[in-house]
Amino acid sequence: MKKIFEYYDKIIRVLLISATAGFTAICITQVFVRYVLGSSIIWAQELCNLLFYIAIFLGAAVCVTERKHITIDIILQRLPMPVLRWWMMAVYLLEFAFAVFLIIYGNQLSVEAAVQFSSTLNLSFRYIYMAIPISGIIMAINIARVAIQDFTVNLNPRNTGDIKDKGGCSL
Repeated sequence: MKKIFEYYDKIIRVLLISATAGFTAICITQVFVRYVLGSSIIWAQELCNLLFYIAIFLGAAVCVTERKHITIDIILQRLPMPVLRWWMMAVYLLEFAFAVFLIIYGNQLSVEAAVQFSSTLNLSFRYIYMAIPISGIIMAINIARVAIQDFTVNLNPRNTGDIKDKGGCSL
């Protein structure tokens, strides 16, 4: 299972890097074409926006796995382990609920927007908005992975204090 998630993480990171590199390259090319050549690429802004959205949503999903989302952990550092364990359970349940919200309402938004098309790419907004539910699915998988890691290893009452992975907070 660990090997599967290693490939899964690599694929998500490659997609994230590709989207980021893509919108960066297109932006730089558009600036060059506009200011040096005196012309413009008419589809550049729409494609940059699409790749930027994809990068943002994939980045949020990756941040869950790497535990890089913003936390206020001054209180968490002072909580006893049993209380911290249940507190983090509540946090993971809220995060998971948000991921489910993204899946349900992102899919609903993409279905409703299927009849609208972007002006220069002539791409249905359904495909553009699919970044929301897809990233919600990735985020839900990552939240489940992090929660399982925390409750079986890091926040396990039988843990000897050797934390292998820092959980959802700075311990």
